[in-house]
Amino acid sequence: MGSNYTNTLAGMLLLNDQNMADIYPNGVLDDSPVIAQASAVAASQGTVHKYLRRTTAATVGFREINTGVTNTAEIFDDISHTLKILDASFTRDVALADAFRAGREAYIQKETQAALKSGMFALETALFGFGQSTQFAGLPYFVEYADTDYGDQVIDAGGAGGKSVWLIRWGEDAVSVIAGNDGNMSMLWDDDNPTVVQVYQSDQGVTAPYSAYRVTLQGYFGLQVASVYDVVRIANLDGTSDDLLTDDLISDALSVFPAARPPNMICMNRTALKELQQSRTARNPTGAPAPFPEESFKIPIVTTDALGSSEVEIDATTTTTTTSSSV
Repeated sequence: MGSNYTNTLAGMLLLNDQNMADIYPNGVLDDSPVIAQASAVAASQGTVHKYLRRTTAATVGFREINTGVTNTAEIFDDISHTLKILDASFTRDVALADAFRAGREAYIQKETQAALKSGMFALETALFGFGQSTQFAGLPYFVEYADTDYGDQVIDAGGAGGKSVWLIRWGEDAVSVIAGNDGNMSMLWDDDNPTVVQVYQSDQGVTAPYSAYRVTLQGYFGLQVASVYDVVRIANLDGTSDDLLTDDLISDALSVFPAARPPNMICMNRTALKELQQSRTARNPTGAPAPFPEESFKIPIVTTDALGSSEVEIDATTTTTTTSSSV
């Protein structure tokens, strides 16, 4: 999937102008399989990204001689999206870092990799619209229901909340992660002159200070959804016998996409993957368990822990799938 794109977040991310993939070739995106394969583009203006989102296709018509026809232009939303700060900064006890067997610099590098891994997982979680940290609040959901009813983009599985499965078309002209400042994340740390701060740890009613190294680590991120037709959500998979994930539901979701712009990723958690696997097992004439699905209708499946199983019920006929008012 990721090989289809020259612009992926893994390829774009920089840490103080050094390519992240060179510094941390393993591990930073391991917990974020959607982000690892997603298309990514640089913000159009530093920490602000402007683009047009198509909401209605143009119409044309045939006509007779001397007979008019009414053609309508495409309708776009003019989006100006201020990116959000993803803050992965951390403090660590001076004594712990200085006692590390490979040295202080190696310890800080190890902790930086761990912080970046957690940060990328926070970004992946924020994409699906819940669980954002306070530092990263406000990233829009994939499908916004602010001014227009996009209910056709939601397939209702019929349950009382539970899980969602997302079908996404990633691409520079479709859905993309937006990286601010050309993908450069800033890291304030000097091994020769480290920042030391006083940290207060409260324990059993006693507040006492200790010295800690402070690493400031942050970057700007956002999300572009170039067309409302680039994302479809299967919602209300509550795990009851009539409301489980099946290939039939995925087929319903695929039917919503334009034929020329199909999705290239299906995102789900492992519980939904199990339901899909068991539905295929039930139809297997040999009685043997079906393998865990890797695709449905030739669309790759990506499983992620960023999707939960405790969503509120979604009414696909209204605008209640998001509380965001703008991108």
